[in-house]
Amino acid sequence: MRTFAGFLFCLSLAGGQAYAACDADVLSIEEWSIRSNQDEALELTLTLKSNLKKDIRMIDADFKFRDALGGHIAADTVNRDLAIPSGTAVTMTKRWPNTFERLLKLNHDEVSTTTCVRSVLYEDGTKEEFR
Repeated sequence: MRTFAGFLFCLSLAGGQAYAACDADVLSIEEWSIRSNQDEALELTLTLKSNLKKDIRMIDADFKFRDALGGHIAADTVNRDLAIPSGTAVTMTKRWPNTFERLLKLNHDEVSTTTCVRSVLYEDGTKEEFR
């Protein structure tokens, strides 16, 4: 029994460390849209809002989409050089060869979005890590 309890404790610590490796509240996805181009690539447009008090010059972050049942749809990285003024939203567009095709079929209310910010470089030259 002690072995099993120890295993559960170690498992909970490992999960907590993985979650602590980034901050989901720093950046939010305000809007998203996707469309298929004639060259069969998908164009995804995201409107991202910074919830930080300083302007961001560089960012190390991911975003992901999940369906209404919690299943993974797709994920990718935020453009590292995307400058985001404090408290404002900016638009980013990316193209993929069919990675996000399921988003074309789902309604917006069937999709949830999350972000994971690991670190930022602010306009004043200071860095912040979210671990």
